[in-house]
Amino acid sequence: MKKMLRRCVTAGLVIMSAGTCYAEAPKVVAGAMGAAPTLDGKADEWASVTPVTVKVVPAKEGDDKAFQGTVDLKLRAAVNGDMIYILAQWPDKTKDDTHKTLTWSKEKDGYEEGKDREDRLALNFPISGDFTSCMLSGKTFVSDVWHWKAYRSQSVGVVEDQSNILSMEKLEKAKEHPTKDGKTIWLARPSDPGTDLVTSQKPIDNIGDVVPQYLPAKEVSGSKADIKSAAVWADGMWTVEMSRKLNTGDAKNDVVFEHGKTYAAGAAVFDHTGDDHHSTGDWTLEVK
Repeated sequence: MKKMLRRCVTAGLVIMSAGTCYAEAPKVVAGAMGAAPTLDGKADEWASVTPVTVKVVPAKEGDDKAFQGTVDLKLRAAVNGDMIYILAQWPDKTKDDTHKTLTWSKEKDGYEEGKDREDRLALNFPISGDFTSCMLSGKTFVSDVWHWKAYRSQSVGVVEDQSNILSMEKLEKAKEHPTKDGKTIWLARPSDPGTDLVTSQKPIDNIGDVVPQYLPAKEVSGSKADIKSAAVWADGMWTVEMSRKLNTGDAKNDVVFEHGKTYAAGAAVFDHTGDDHHSTGDWTLEVK
């Protein structure tokens, strides 16, 4: 990955977003699909689409937050009408689909937050700036993030639609991260406008020995609800299906996909962790 970020190939197709070269990145082609796939978290209807492997690798050597090592993420994409569909599959030995569950403590006479954390997947597409999939590169940009969460997204069938805003200047509600060259970069991750996927609770009285901290919304609306999803974990593998309009009408927050164009992209998978993840994978998406 470091080699890819350092050099750029001039021959053939070169996809750049203000300085980052993706010529060597695997390409996922979203061709026309005769019938729209059913969002059920199964790959049965995708047999005619060849999966492309994106290697999600640690962004920095020796980083204990990149504990998964290299993960093979298999991606497929298709277009039907004004919709784009993406199928993602990756190995995960455990199904982590609860998040910060509350357990009643008799000693403390109150609820304690559990250490359970949901599995997650993030796909990243450029909107503006010096895009790269690696957030520790020192590049500044704004990107569209599709953030699937095994508990929160699964509960409502919606992928969290967010943005990544990276700046060398401090941003409101941003976290600071060390870049590869020892500088500090600030990352803000605002969600798109709309109702939240879940609401939080922490009851004072005992309403059950073990209760969820997050309650699914009855309905998710607004730009935050643009990406629909369904997922299944089976035999040590997650399969996640997602769908979104090619153009949501919200170009400020969402990448606009156009036929005949190719887009730089990034990906990350999260195994039972709520920490910011320091692994990333480069790929490109061609929309036929």
